[in-house]
Amino acid sequence: MKFNFIIIVFFCAVLIFAYSTPPDDPIERIGTTQLNGDGCVCHSFLPSPEVMVWVEGPDSLAPSQTALYRMYLAGGPAEAGGYNVASRFGTLTATDSLSFWDPRDPNELTQAFPLVFPTPEDTIFWEFAYNAPDTILTDTIYSVGLSIVYDGIPDSLDIWDFGPKFPVRITDNVVPVELVSFNVNETTGGVRLNWITSSEVNNKGFAVQRKKEQEIQWSDISFINGAITTANTQNYSFVDKDAGQGNIYYRLKQIDLDGSYAYSKVVEIQLSALSDYTLTQNYPNPFNPSTSINYQLPADSYVKIIIYDLLGREVTTLVNENQPAGDHTVEFNAVNLSSGLYFYKLEAKNNYGEVFSKVRKMILSK
Repeated sequence: MKFNFIIIVFFCAVLIFAYSTPPDDPIERIGTTQLNGDGCVCHSFLPSPEVMVWVEGPDSLAPSQTALYRMYLAGGPAEAGGYNVASRFGTLTATDSLSFWDPRDPNELTQAFPLVFPTPEDTIFWEFAYNAPDTILTDTIYSVGLSIVYDGIPDSLDIWDFGPKFPVRITDNVVPVELVSFNVNETTGGVRLNWITSSEVNNKGFAVQRKKEQEIQWSDISFINGAITTANTQNYSFVDKDAGQGNIYYRLKQIDLDGSYAYSKVVEIQLSALSDYTLTQNYPNPFNPSTSINYQLPADSYVKIIIYDLLGREVTTLVNENQPAGDHTVEFNAVNLSSGLYFYKLEAKNNYGEVFSKVRKMILSK
């Protein structure tokens, strides 16, 4: 009995030292999952259902494929937390400074230092990469999470539990990203792109690419994150607010986590030039204290937008510059003004000397 007590004290001392060690020189315990150990027995001998531990990520991968996973921890004292994850066949890799890879066991990761809970009601997580073996089989990811009172003293106030075993099927029949539709439509303020996938595997996301009629090269105009791996339908949308006019072409560059990629079909839309100057009603109206003012320019113009009070006195100038043709929006913040009726005026002059002027009312209601 005395010998067992000495062993426990020794491991506790090691763990305390590990908690006080800086992240760039970690000394951590390994061997606490159900794959290779008995849990966080330095703190308490038995697991507790008060702690919730689970892993999320793809359940099917191709041989040698790498995917991102997360291990979540909630419950318990929830002042800070630690974790271990291990796999039987795959290799685990740290993706940030929150985790530590020990060369003694390449199939396991542990925390580099305790991760603090923002509040006891929150859930914290660690992200890691799993590299599948090159053989067709079913692997398992094992996890254990420790919720502690962050006083540097391992004791029974700290509680832990094993996470459910997470099976990962390594198979040649992994479904790639299936794009079932991709279309574009003209909308207020630009062009809206919509696309749908029926399933995704290892999908980092989509680079949205555009090419105008007079251009040779495709340009990346945005990146939309994918769902990594899912068998559920995913809907995506993006609005190109700088489309311009004429024939515009779009395509998607779908990029995997390993950097491989594939292109969608090309879709085309024809945008006509604006035929007139337009000043729309501000929104919201009435407003408090901010509102948006939208206007359209059919050609490059010198633009002024001025705010007046009920007596015709100038309150502020929102725009006073040359602007390109197209849709524009400016924000008006009236936080320092009193409630009442105000006017906003658009003055625009194009390169041919043609002048446009329009005034609208708006109500500030505090």
